[in-house]
Amino acid sequence: MTGPYKKRYCRRLDKGKIFYPLGLELNEEASVRISLDEFEAMRLCDFEGKNQIEASQEMKVSRATIQRLLQAGRKKTTDALLNYKAIVLENEIENIQLKGENNMSKELQKSLKIALPTTDKQKVDEHFGHCKYFAVYQVENNKILETSYLEAPVHAPGVLPKFLGENKVDVIITGGMGQMAINLFKQQNIEVILGAQGSIDENLKVYMGGELVSSGEACKHDHEH
Repeated sequence: MTGPYKKRYCRRLDKGKIFYPLGLELNEEASVRISLDEFEAMRLCDFEGKNQIEASQEMKVSRATIQRLLQAGRKKTTDALLNYKAIVLENEIENIQLKGENNMSKELQKSLKIALPTTDKQKVDEHFGHCKYFAVYQVENNKILETSYLEAPVHAPGVLPKFLGENKVDVIITGGMGQMAINLFKQQNIEVILGAQGSIDENLKVYMGGELVSSGEACKHDHEH
């Protein structure tokens, strides 16, 4: 495709996925590839039951684009089922604006524990590894049930992801962190939202409304260190 390409808002998978018939050797000629935006459109409409207008609002694209994505994704899926082909779900983020590092499983949970690094208990710290506290919110069905503040432990490599994991945190919303820290949080099954700034309350409100979008980019240096 040439010319400007409007980015689509999608939830990234934890990794690319491949499904293929038993006994089939995977090769390009015997497979169909479904892009992340095609899968997101099908997930919203076919799995979550949203109509095309609602899906277009979530992905920040026109309804016509949603129709094209649905048609392409469904045709590929049907082709694979009818013609004994593998289905490859791609996880590439070119032309994609991420809604979270890996939001697929978290989105389905009714109860979440969300942490934000802070020093003054009002604003999100840009460098999560330098914070004094973590503001922790217990959320259920998009309602805040409980708020608490955890005093951050002495900062050292690997300490903070383990600390929040032990405190059953599901999501961390922060300004930035390095790729090493992101990987450590993922090992604790904690979703990472990057690029937050300003008021804790405002960031939490926007996240709960489904509009807080991760920058999707790790810092060049590791803030945890």
